[in-house]
Amino acid sequence: MGRTASAAATIVSGHGLEALRPNGVLYQAQAVAPGERRVPDDPRARALLGLEGVDRHSWWHAVLAQDLDGALAGYLQFITAGESLDIQYRIQLPDGSQRWLRDRARVVERAGDGVPLRLFGVIDDVTACNSLQRRAQEASDKYRLLFDSIDAGFCVIEVLFDAAGEPEDYRFLEVNAAFEGITGIRDGVGRRMREFAGTHERHWFETYGRIARTGIPERFENSAEQLGFYYDVYAFRVGDPGLNQVGVLFTDITQRKRAEDALREDGRRKTEFIAMLAHELRNPLATITSGLQAMKLGSHGVASHPATAMMERQVGQMRRLLDDLLDINRITLGKVHLRRERCDLVQLLRQVSEAFQPHYDQQGLVLDWAWPVQPLWVKADPARLMQVFGNLLSNAAKFSNPGGRVTLSLQHDGQQAVIQVRDQGVGIEAAQLESIFELFAQVDSERNASSGGLGVGIALARQLVEMHQGQILAHSDGLGHGSTFTVCLPLDLQSSAPPALAPPEEPVPANDGVLHILLIDDNHDAADSISMVLELLGHRVTTCYSGQQGLDALAAARPDLVFTDIGMPGMDGHEVCRRMRAMSEGAPLKIVALTGWGTLEDRAQSAQAGFDYHLVKPITTAKLREALGIISGRLPA
Repeated sequence: MGRTASAAATIVSGHGLEALRPNGVLYQAQAVAPGERRVPDDPRARALLGLEGVDRHSWWHAVLAQDLDGALAGYLQFITAGESLDIQYRIQLPDGSQRWLRDRARVVERAGDGVPLRLFGVIDDVTACNSLQRRAQEASDKYRLLFDSIDAGFCVIEVLFDAAGEPEDYRFLEVNAAFEGITGIRDGVGRRMREFAGTHERHWFETYGRIARTGIPERFENSAEQLGFYYDVYAFRVGDPGLNQVGVLFTDITQRKRAEDALREDGRRKTEFIAMLAHELRNPLATITSGLQAMKLGSHGVASHPATAMMERQVGQMRRLLDDLLDINRITLGKVHLRRERCDLVQLLRQVSEAFQPHYDQQGLVLDWAWPVQPLWVKADPARLMQVFGNLLSNAAKFSNPGGRVTLSLQHDGQQAVIQVRDQGVGIEAAQLESIFELFAQVDSERNASSGGLGVGIALARQLVEMHQGQILAHSDGLGHGSTFTVCLPLDLQSSAPPALAPPEEPVPANDGVLHILLIDDNHDAADSISMVLELLGHRVTTCYSGQQGLDALAAARPDLVFTDIGMPGMDGHEVCRRMRAMSEGAPLKIVALTGWGTLEDRAQSAQAGFDYHLVKPITTAKLREALGIISGRLPA
C-alpha cells in the first residue's frame, strides 16, 4: 500500500473526540473515498443507518436521493482538506419511514504527508431535534407570512431613554412589508425615528415610553406631520420590561381624517352662515317692527285696523324662527348656558298657555290644559323651558286642522315631571318618529308643504330638554291620528318651596319725560323707524348713520342717552362707545347697545366696551320703554 504505521503521524492523545460528545453509535474506519465508504460491522450502526438485515455494505445505500449529493460532497471535503466532518441527511427505513442522522467524525491518524488514514466518528439520531427545529422554522415562516401579509403596518421598536429617564427616540427592530408604504420610511431596521423625522411629535415618544414602562397597551389616533400621515395605532409591550420594546400595529387614516376635517369645516361654515343669515334678517325685521310700532302710536288709525294684529303675529313668528335658528347654532357651538333656578312647572305652563291662547284663537283651535293644583318644582332655566313648551305648542298648532283640539298636561310620576302636548292633527308615520328630532327634519312635507316650517323648533326643544337632563319622546298612531310629544324632567324634591314668581310688572306709561336721545345706526330704515317710535313716545331724537357722525353730534350737543348699533362699517359700536366714554371725561352718559346678537358673550363684550344696557333687535315699543325705564332708574335693572 505504500503506507506504514512508522511513516504515519498518529494522533492518540484524546483524539479530539471529547468535542463530539458521542450520544449515538461510535465507529472507527479507514479514511477512504466517498464511494468506498462501508458500513461498520457494529449492528447498532447498521440499524441506525437503516441497513439492519440488508445485504448491503455501502454507507450511502439508504440515504434519500435528495440528500445524497450534499452528504457525498460534505464527506469528500472532509477527506481531502477538512479537520472534521459534521453533516446531516435523511435515510429511508425498511418500514417506509424516514430518520434524520447527524454524522460527525475526526481524523485520528494521518500519513507523513498529511493524508488522512484513519478516522473516528459518531452517528446520532436527530430526528426529534430536527422535528422541533422544523416546527420552529415553520412557525417562524408562518409568523413572517402573517407579519408581511397584513395590509396594516407593523413594527417592533426599542424605546430609547435619556439620562433623566425620559423617552427621546426609538429604534426600529423589525418591520413588515406594509411598513414602508404606510410610513414612507425605507430601510428602517436598525435606525432611529429621528433620523427620518427630526421634528417628530413629542407625544409619540411619550406614549411609547409609557407603554414600555407600564406594560399597559394603548389604542389612539395621532398625526405624524413630518411624515404627512395620520394613524390609528394599537401599541403594546413586547418581551421583558427591561428590553423597552413595543409592538406597534397601525393603519393610515389620513384620508378619513381629511374627510372628517372637511365635514367639520363644512359644518362650521354652514353654522356660521345660518347664524349670520338669522342675524342679517333681524335688521329688516327690526325696521318692520319699529315701523309698525310707529304706525300704531301715530294718529293714522292703524292700531284698530284688522291687519295690524295679523302683521304683529307674523312678525312675532318670524322673530321666533330667527331666535330658534340662532339658538340651535349656539347649542351646536356649545355657547348656550342655562341659568338654573328653582321654578314651579305649574306656573310656568300657565304662562306659556296664556301667551299662546291668542294664537290658537286666531287659528280656530281649542287649547285645553290639565295640571295639578299644587306646585311641581324643577331646577331649570325657566326661559329655556318656556321656549321648549312654546315650540311644542307652536308645532301642534301648525299641524292641526281648524276646529282641532290641543291638550297641554302635566303630571307627577315618581321623581320626574311628565309634560305632554297632544294634538289631533296630521300625525306622524312610524318611520319618522325618531328623525322628527333631527335638525331641519320635515314631517310628510309633501302633504303639508304650507306648514312644514324649518324643522328647527322640535330639534331645539330636544337639545334644551337634554341639557336639563330630561328626555323628549314623540308618539303617533300614524297619519291622520294626531301626535303626542312627551317631556320628562327630573323634579327638585327639596322640602322648602321658594316664594311664587312675582306677577308681571304693569306697563310703563308711554310718556316718561322728554329726553334728548342720540340714535346711531348705519341702516337708514332701521334708524329712521326707531327714531319715529322714540319721537312718538315724546322724546327728542338726533339720528346719525355712522359712528363718526355720532361722535360729531355728541361733541356738538350732549344728549341724555345714546342708542348705537354695534355692527357698523368703519367704526363699530364698541369703538363708538369707548370714544364717547373718553369724550365725556367721566361725566354721566348713558349708552345703550342696539344689535342682532344677544348671547352671553355678546352681552359681556358690550359691557366690557362700556355700554349700560344691551337691546336685541327687533325692538318693540315695550322693549324701548323698558330700556328707558331701567336707564332712567324708574325700573329695576
